[in-house]
Amino acid sequence: MADYKKDEKEKVAPWVEDINELVTRRQWKRLLTATFVLKLLSESNSYGNRLEKDIFARTHNTYKPNPNELYPVLRLLEDKGFVKSQWDSPDKRSRRIYTITTRGRQAIPYMIEQVLGWLNDFDALISTVREEFAD
Repeated sequence: MADYKKDEKEKVAPWVEDINELVTRRQWKRLLTATFVLKLLSESNSYGNRLEKDIFARTHNTYKPNPNELYPVLRLLEDKGFVKSQWDSPDKRSRRIYTITTRGRQAIPYMIEQVLGWLNDFDALISTVREEFAD
């Protein structure tokens, strides 16, 4: 596991605590969605429906966060300073465009590490259950 401290005297990066809220509460689906959102936003600014479609495409059409999952994650990421947003047209509410912040970019490797750790645990569980229930 990567060390997210500069040295023993320095505190953990401030974003680690915010990400760990998702990890320790076992909110893996939210963590997965948040990780995809930040990764996609690190490539280009986007809006909610486009992020939903891009996540679906990147997962080879296996995971599509619905709006009830995606928009609370976007609000959380914005509240915690990982993304910022603005309406694409100041005169009317059309699309809310999300942009990753420096804090969001810094958090991506840690988030990916957390997701991959969870997937490894899940793979082990799947293998064990398949062995247990195999004829």
